[in-house]
Amino acid sequence: MSEHGIDTIIGDDIVFKGNLRFSNKLQINGQFKGTIESDGTLIIGEKGNLTGDISVGSLLVDGKLQGNSDASRLIQINKTGKVIGDIKTPEIQIQSGGKFIGNCVMD
Repeated sequence: MSEHGIDTIIGDDIVFKGNLRFSNKLQINGQFKGTIESDGTLIIGEKGNLTGDISVGSLLVDGKLQGNSDASRLIQINKTGKVIGDIKTPEIQIQSGGKFIGNCVMD
């Protein structure tokens, strides 16, 4: 995935625990445990591993997410992505090879 247009990147050597808020685009390539809130776009890179609940505008998953997620616009699970948890979104896209274990509410 191209890093063009991404405002902030949490590198693959970073381990972050806590609550995080951001405005635009954030990509997580490392490990994150906690909660995330934003109206922006969250990208979980291929090496990214996120454990916790999130509420964002859009979510793109190339890595692993374990927790519940609420996206006001879109959740996209790409071919290397894995989501374990319940999701709520008006639009979901799962590429061939992408994994999703949980319940989905579309509204």
